[in-house]
Amino acid sequence: MRRRDLVQLLCASALLRPTPAAAQVTGRIRRVGWVETWTLLARNDWGDVAEHLQSLGWTRGVNVRAEMHVATAPSQLPELAREAAAARPDLIVANGTPATLAVLAETRRIPVLFFEVADPIGNGIVSNLSRPGGNVTGFTTFEPSLGGKWLQLLKEIDPQVRRAAILFNPETAHNKASPFVQEFEAIAASLSVEPILAFAQDAAGVEPVFVDLAAAPGGGLLVLPDVFTFVQRRLITDLAEQYRVPAIYGSRYMAATGGLLSYGPTTEGLHQGVASYMDRIFRGANPGELPVQAPTRYELVVNLGTARALGLTVPPGMLAAADEVLE
Repeated sequence: MRRRDLVQLLCASALLRPTPAAAQVTGRIRRVGWVETWTLLARNDWGDVAEHLQSLGWTRGVNVRAEMHVATAPSQLPELAREAAAARPDLIVANGTPATLAVLAETRRIPVLFFEVADPIGNGIVSNLSRPGGNVTGFTTFEPSLGGKWLQLLKEIDPQVRRAAILFNPETAHNKASPFVQEFEAIAASLSVEPILAFAQDAAGVEPVFVDLAAAPGGGLLVLPDVFTFVQRRLITDLAEQYRVPAIYGSRYMAATGGLLSYGPTTEGLHQGVASYMDRIFRGANPGELPVQAPTRYELVVNLGTARALGLTVPPGMLAAADEVLE
Protein backbone atom coordinates (compact mmCIF):
# COMPACT_ATOMS: atom_id res chain seq x y z
CA MET A 1 0.00 0.00 0.00
CA ARG A 2 1.30 3.43 -0.92
CA ARG A 3 2.09 5.81 1.94
CA ARG A 4 -0.54 8.23 0.64
CA ASP A 5 -3.16 5.49 0.64
CA LEU A 6 -2.19 4.51 4.18
CA VAL A 7 -2.52 8.06 5.47
CA GLN A 8 -5.92 8.44 3.83
CA LEU A 9 -7.04 5.11 5.19
CA LEU A 10 -6.01 5.99 8.75
CA CYS A 11 -7.79 9.34 8.54
CA ALA A 12 -10.92 7.76 7.11
CA SER A 13 -10.85 5.00 9.72
CA ALA A 14 -10.80 7.57 12.51
CA LEU A 15 -13.74 9.46 11.02
CA LEU A 16 -15.77 6.33 10.28
CA ARG A 17 -15.08 4.52 13.55
CA PRO A 18 -18.37 3.15 14.91
CA THR A 19 -19.98 4.95 17.81
CA PRO A 20 -19.54 3.20 21.19
CA ALA A 21 -23.19 2.18 21.45
CA ALA A 22 -23.54 -0.75 19.07
CA ALA A 23 -26.33 -2.48 20.94
CA GLN A 24 -29.87 -2.50 19.56
CA VAL A 25 -31.18 1.07 19.44
CA THR A 26 -34.62 1.43 20.98
CA GLY A 27 -37.26 4.07 20.37
CA ARG A 28 -38.89 5.24 17.17
CA ILE A 29 -38.11 3.76 13.78
CA ARG A 30 -35.70 5.86 11.71
CA ARG A 31 -37.10 6.36 8.22
CA VAL A 32 -34.76 6.62 5.22
CA GLY A 33 -35.71 7.89 1.79
CA TRP A 34 -33.42 6.03 -0.61
CA VAL A 35 -33.18 7.66 -4.06
CA GLU A 36 -31.32 5.77 -6.78
CA THR A 37 -30.05 7.13 -10.06
CA TRP A 38 -31.30 4.81 -12.78
CA THR A 39 -29.74 1.41 -12.36
CA LEU A 40 -26.02 1.22 -13.08
CA LEU A 41 -25.16 -2.20 -11.76
CA ALA A 42 -27.04 -5.30 -10.72
CA ARG A 43 -26.35 -4.89 -7.01
CA ASN A 44 -28.25 -4.25 -3.82
CA ASP A 45 -26.69 -1.20 -2.19
CA TRP A 46 -29.33 -0.81 0.51
CA GLY A 47 -29.10 -4.49 1.43
CA ASP A 48 -25.33 -4.27 1.82
CA VAL A 49 -25.54 -1.04 3.84
CA ALA A 50 -28.25 -2.56 6.06
CA GLU A 51 -25.91 -5.44 6.95
CA HIS A 52 -23.32 -2.96 8.22
CA LEU A 53 -26.00 -1.01 10.10
CA GLN A 54 -26.83 -4.18 12.02
CA SER A 55 -23.49 -4.10 13.86
CA LEU A 56 -24.18 -0.47 14.83
CA GLY A 57 -27.47 -1.29 16.49
CA TRP A 58 -29.86 -0.66 13.60
CA THR A 59 -31.95 -3.59 12.39
CA ARG A 60 -33.73 -3.43 9.09
CA GLY A 61 -37.48 -3.50 9.61
CA VAL A 62 -37.15 -3.11 13.39
CA ASN A 63 -35.72 0.34 14.07
CA VAL A 64 -34.72 1.48 10.59
CA ARG A 65 -36.71 1.30 7.38
CA ALA A 66 -35.90 2.44 3.86
CA GLU A 67 -38.47 3.68 1.37
CA MET A 68 -37.02 2.98 -2.07
CA HIS A 69 -37.30 5.42 -4.98
CA VAL A 70 -35.46 3.86 -7.92
CA ALA A 71 -35.50 5.57 -11.31
CA THR A 72 -35.49 3.63 -14.55
CA ALA A 73 -34.89 6.77 -16.63
CA PRO A 74 -33.36 10.20 -15.94
CA SER A 75 -36.69 11.97 -16.40
CA GLN A 76 -38.12 10.19 -13.35
CA LEU A 77 -35.62 11.56 -10.85
CA PRO A 78 -37.24 14.96 -10.10
CA GLU A 79 -40.57 13.34 -9.22
CA LEU A 80 -38.95 10.57 -7.16
CA ALA A 81 -36.89 13.13 -5.27
CA ARG A 82 -40.05 15.16 -4.65
CA GLU A 83 -41.81 12.07 -3.27
CA ALA A 84 -38.88 11.24 -1.02
CA ALA A 85 -38.72 14.76 0.43
CA ALA A 86 -42.50 15.02 0.84
CA ALA A 87 -42.48 11.95 3.08
CA ARG A 88 -40.22 13.90 5.51
CA PRO A 89 -37.90 11.01 6.44
CA ASP A 90 -35.12 11.27 9.02
CA LEU A 91 -32.53 11.00 6.25
CA ILE A 92 -32.40 10.85 2.46
CA VAL A 93 -29.66 8.71 0.90
CA ALA A 94 -28.94 9.57 -2.74
CA ASN A 95 -26.97 7.25 -5.01
CA GLY A 96 -25.31 9.05 -7.91
CA THR A 97 -24.89 12.67 -9.00
CA PRO A 98 -28.25 13.11 -10.80
CA ALA A 99 -30.15 11.68 -7.82
CA THR A 100 -28.27 13.91 -5.38
CA LEU A 101 -28.91 17.05 -7.42
CA ALA A 102 -32.60 16.16 -7.72
CA VAL A 103 -32.91 15.65 -3.96
CA LEU A 104 -31.13 18.90 -3.09
CA ALA A 105 -33.46 20.75 -5.45
CA GLU A 106 -36.32 19.57 -3.21
CA THR A 107 -34.90 20.05 0.29
CA ARG A 108 -32.20 21.94 2.12
CA ARG A 109 -33.52 20.90 5.53
CA ILE A 110 -33.75 17.10 5.58
CA PRO A 111 -30.29 15.51 6.10
CA VAL A 112 -28.92 14.18 2.81
CA LEU A 113 -26.17 11.57 2.46
CA PHE A 114 -24.80 10.90 -1.03
CA PHE A 115 -22.47 8.31 -2.53
CA GLU A 116 -21.21 7.38 -6.01
CA VAL A 117 -20.75 11.10 -6.78
CA ALA A 118 -17.67 11.79 -8.87
CA ASP A 119 -17.27 15.54 -8.39
CA PRO A 120 -19.38 17.05 -5.58
CA ILE A 121 -17.64 20.44 -5.78
CA GLY A 122 -17.80 20.76 -9.57
CA ASN A 123 -21.45 19.76 -9.51
CA GLY A 124 -22.32 22.34 -6.87
CA ILE A 125 -23.35 19.78 -4.26
CA VAL A 126 -20.83 21.08 -1.69
CA SER A 127 -18.35 23.93 -1.73
CA ASN A 128 -15.85 22.36 0.66
CA LEU A 129 -15.01 18.69 1.18
CA SER A 130 -13.71 18.98 4.73
CA ARG A 131 -16.69 21.02 5.94
CA PRO A 132 -19.54 20.69 3.44
CA GLY A 133 -22.05 22.77 5.41
CA GLY A 134 -25.80 22.82 4.96
CA ASN A 135 -27.72 19.56 5.13
CA VAL A 136 -25.47 17.35 3.03
CA THR A 137 -22.37 15.16 3.15
CA GLY A 138 -21.30 11.89 1.60
CA PHE A 139 -18.77 9.88 -0.33
CA THR A 140 -17.09 10.99 -3.52
CA THR A 141 -15.78 8.36 -5.88
CA PHE A 142 -12.83 10.37 -7.15
CA GLU A 143 -10.47 13.19 -6.28
CA PRO A 144 -9.44 16.07 -8.57
CA SER A 145 -5.85 14.88 -9.05
CA LEU A 146 -7.17 11.97 -11.12
CA GLY A 147 -7.84 14.38 -13.99
CA GLY A 148 -4.06 14.70 -14.33
CA LYS A 149 -3.20 11.12 -13.37
CA TRP A 150 -5.32 9.72 -16.20
CA LEU A 151 -3.53 11.89 -18.74
CA GLN A 152 -0.13 10.86 -17.40
CA LEU A 153 -1.06 7.18 -17.71
CA LEU A 154 -2.44 7.67 -21.21
CA LYS A 155 0.75 9.43 -22.25
CA GLU A 156 2.81 6.63 -20.70
CA ILE A 157 1.11 3.90 -22.70
CA ASP A 158 1.07 6.00 -25.88
CA PRO A 159 3.82 8.67 -25.96
CA GLN A 160 2.47 9.87 -29.34
CA VAL A 161 -0.58 11.48 -27.72
CA ARG A 162 -0.51 15.20 -28.54
CA ARG A 163 -4.20 16.06 -28.19
CA ALA A 164 -6.41 14.69 -25.44
CA ALA A 165 -10.14 15.16 -24.99
CA ILE A 166 -11.99 14.65 -21.74
CA LEU A 167 -15.47 13.31 -22.47
CA PHE A 168 -18.55 13.88 -20.33
CA ASN A 169 -22.21 14.72 -20.58
CA PRO A 170 -22.88 18.24 -19.25
CA GLU A 171 -26.44 17.18 -18.41
CA THR A 172 -25.31 14.51 -15.93
CA ALA A 173 -21.96 15.99 -14.94
CA HIS A 174 -22.47 19.71 -14.36
CA ASN A 175 -18.79 20.45 -14.01
CA LYS A 176 -17.33 22.43 -16.88
CA ALA A 177 -15.22 24.34 -14.37
CA SER A 178 -14.59 21.42 -12.03
CA PRO A 179 -11.34 20.62 -10.22
CA PHE A 180 -11.13 17.57 -12.51
CA VAL A 181 -10.94 19.75 -15.59
CA GLN A 182 -8.57 22.22 -13.95
CA GLU A 183 -6.15 19.43 -13.03
CA PHE A 184 -6.47 17.90 -16.49
CA GLU A 185 -5.60 21.20 -18.16
CA ALA A 186 -2.67 21.87 -15.81
CA ILE A 187 -1.06 18.47 -16.46
CA ALA A 188 -1.78 18.76 -20.18
CA ALA A 189 0.26 21.98 -20.26
CA SER A 190 3.16 20.30 -18.46
CA LEU A 191 3.13 17.42 -20.98
CA SER A 192 2.73 19.66 -24.05
CA VAL A 193 -0.64 18.07 -24.77
CA GLU A 194 -3.54 20.09 -26.16
CA PRO A 195 -6.52 19.72 -23.79
CA ILE A 196 -9.98 19.44 -25.32
CA LEU A 197 -13.34 19.49 -23.55
CA ALA A 198 -15.68 17.10 -25.36
CA PHE A 199 -19.39 17.20 -24.53
CA ALA A 200 -21.90 14.54 -25.54
CA GLN A 201 -25.51 14.77 -24.40
CA ASP A 202 -26.71 11.54 -26.00
CA ALA A 203 -25.39 8.46 -27.77
CA ALA A 204 -25.43 10.28 -31.12
CA GLY A 205 -23.01 12.85 -29.75
CA VAL A 206 -20.30 10.33 -28.89
CA GLU A 207 -19.04 9.33 -32.35
CA PRO A 208 -18.22 12.90 -33.49
CA VAL A 209 -15.76 13.12 -30.60
CA PHE A 210 -13.86 10.14 -32.00
CA VAL A 211 -14.08 11.45 -35.55
CA ASP A 212 -12.38 14.68 -34.45
CA LEU A 213 -9.68 12.86 -32.47
CA ALA A 214 -8.93 10.47 -35.32
CA ALA A 215 -8.75 13.25 -37.92
CA ALA A 216 -5.05 13.79 -37.12
CA PRO A 217 -2.38 11.65 -35.45
CA GLY A 218 -1.85 11.89 -31.70
CA GLY A 219 -5.43 11.94 -30.44
CA GLY A 220 -6.31 10.41 -27.06
CA LEU A 221 -9.37 10.32 -24.80
CA LEU A 222 -10.13 10.51 -21.09
CA VAL A 223 -13.64 9.34 -20.22
CA LEU A 224 -14.97 11.11 -17.14
CA PRO A 225 -16.89 8.63 -15.01
CA ASP A 226 -20.55 9.53 -14.73
CA VAL A 227 -23.89 7.87 -15.29
CA PHE A 228 -24.00 8.73 -18.99
CA THR A 229 -20.57 7.36 -19.89
CA PHE A 230 -21.22 4.22 -17.87
CA VAL A 231 -24.49 3.52 -19.64
CA GLN A 232 -22.75 4.14 -23.00
CA ARG A 233 -19.64 2.12 -22.07
CA ARG A 234 -20.03 -0.45 -24.86
CA LEU A 235 -20.53 2.24 -27.49
CA ILE A 236 -17.54 4.23 -26.24
CA THR A 237 -15.13 1.30 -26.07
CA ASP A 238 -16.26 0.01 -29.49
CA LEU A 239 -15.73 3.43 -31.08
CA ALA A 240 -12.32 3.77 -29.43
CA GLU A 241 -11.27 0.52 -31.11
CA GLN A 242 -12.91 1.40 -34.43
CA TYR A 243 -11.19 4.79 -34.66
CA ARG A 244 -8.00 3.51 -33.02
CA VAL A 245 -8.06 6.13 -30.29
CA PRO A 246 -6.30 5.22 -27.03
CA ALA A 247 -8.60 5.94 -24.10
CA ILE A 248 -8.47 5.72 -20.33
CA TYR A 249 -11.42 5.28 -18.00
CA GLY A 250 -12.15 5.69 -14.32
CA SER A 251 -13.78 2.31 -13.73
CA ARG A 252 -12.65 -1.29 -14.01
CA TYR A 253 -15.97 -2.07 -15.71
CA MET A 254 -14.86 -0.03 -18.70
CA ALA A 255 -11.58 -1.94 -19.08
CA ALA A 256 -13.48 -5.21 -18.71
CA THR A 257 -15.83 -4.04 -21.48
CA GLY A 258 -12.85 -3.58 -23.79
CA GLY A 259 -11.34 -0.29 -22.74
CA LEU A 260 -7.57 0.10 -22.95
CA LEU A 261 -6.85 1.33 -19.42
CA SER A 262 -8.72 2.13 -16.26
CA TYR A 263 -7.54 3.76 -13.08
CA GLY A 264 -10.00 4.40 -10.30
CA PRO A 265 -11.11 3.59 -6.79
CA THR A 266 -12.26 0.26 -5.50
CA THR A 267 -15.61 0.13 -3.73
CA GLU A 268 -14.08 -1.71 -0.79
CA GLY A 269 -15.40 -0.23 2.45
CA LEU A 270 -17.91 2.07 0.74
CA HIS A 271 -21.08 0.49 2.13
CA GLN A 272 -19.54 0.25 5.59
CA GLY A 273 -18.71 3.95 5.41
CA VAL A 274 -22.25 4.85 4.31
CA ALA A 275 -23.65 2.85 7.23
CA SER A 276 -21.30 4.60 9.66
CA TYR A 277 -22.39 8.05 8.50
CA MET A 278 -26.06 7.02 8.64
CA ASP A 279 -25.52 5.91 12.25
CA ARG A 280 -23.92 9.23 13.17
CA ILE A 281 -26.74 11.23 11.58
CA PHE A 282 -29.39 9.09 13.27
CA ARG A 283 -27.69 9.86 16.58
CA GLY A 284 -27.79 13.61 16.00
CA ALA A 285 -24.70 14.52 13.96
CA ASN A 286 -25.02 17.47 11.60
CA PRO A 287 -24.28 16.23 8.06
CA GLY A 288 -22.74 19.58 7.15
CA GLU A 289 -20.06 19.02 9.79
CA LEU A 290 -19.12 15.52 8.57
CA PRO A 291 -16.31 15.67 5.97
CA VAL A 292 -17.00 14.32 2.52
CA GLN A 293 -15.01 11.11 2.28
CA ALA A 294 -12.74 10.28 -0.66
CA PRO A 295 -11.62 6.77 -1.68
CA THR A 296 -8.56 5.31 -0.01
CA ARG A 297 -7.61 2.62 -2.54
CA TYR A 298 -7.23 2.79 -6.31
CA GLU A 299 -6.60 0.11 -8.90
CA LEU A 300 -4.94 0.16 -12.30
CA VAL A 301 -6.33 -2.26 -14.89
CA VAL A 302 -4.66 -2.85 -18.27
CA ASN A 303 -6.35 -4.60 -21.18
CA LEU A 304 -3.55 -6.25 -23.18
CA GLY A 305 -5.90 -7.42 -25.93
CA THR A 306 -7.02 -3.86 -26.62
CA ALA A 307 -3.44 -2.60 -26.47
CA ARG A 308 -2.42 -5.12 -29.13
CA ALA A 309 -5.41 -4.17 -31.29
CA LEU A 310 -4.27 -0.54 -31.15
CA GLY A 311 -0.68 -1.47 -31.91
CA LEU A 312 0.55 -0.32 -28.50
CA THR A 313 3.21 -1.93 -26.33
CA VAL A 314 2.46 -1.66 -22.62
CA PRO A 315 5.58 -0.44 -20.77
CA PRO A 316 7.02 -3.02 -18.34
CA GLY A 317 6.72 -0.54 -15.49
CA MET A 318 3.01 -0.13 -16.10
CA LEU A 319 2.50 -3.89 -16.24
CA ALA A 320 4.37 -4.27 -12.96
CA ALA A 321 2.25 -1.56 -11.33
CA ALA A 322 -1.07 -2.90 -12.63
CA ASP A 323 -3.44 -4.44 -10.13
CA GLU A 324 -5.02 -6.50 -12.90
CA VAL A 325 -4.01 -7.37 -16.46
CA LEU A 326 -6.78 -8.52 -18.80
CA GLU A 327 -5.92 -10.72 -21.75
